Amino acid sequence: MIQIIINETEPMAKLIEARAAQSGRSISVVAEETIREGFETLLRTLHDDFMKGEISQGKMAELLGISRVDLIHLLEALDMQVTNL
Repeated sequence: MIQIIINETEPMAKLIEARAAQSGRSISVVAEETIREGFETLLRTLHDDFMKGEISQGKMAELLGISRVDLIHLLEALDMQVTNL
């Protein structure tokens, strides 16, 4: 398990609190969703750059902090194209 501490004065904390209050869900559930959304946005942005040939598959993996093999498995799991040919 990974634990993250977000200072209550940070804008992200305010967003999470507002989303939690609006939805009636717990702060921890909303925080996890918010982090997941951020990761998915980063992944899709990097994937777009990869598909346009602006970065390599290796650079994409490096920017995500994972191995190329893990990147391939991640892309396959999300039904995203693995090659840009």
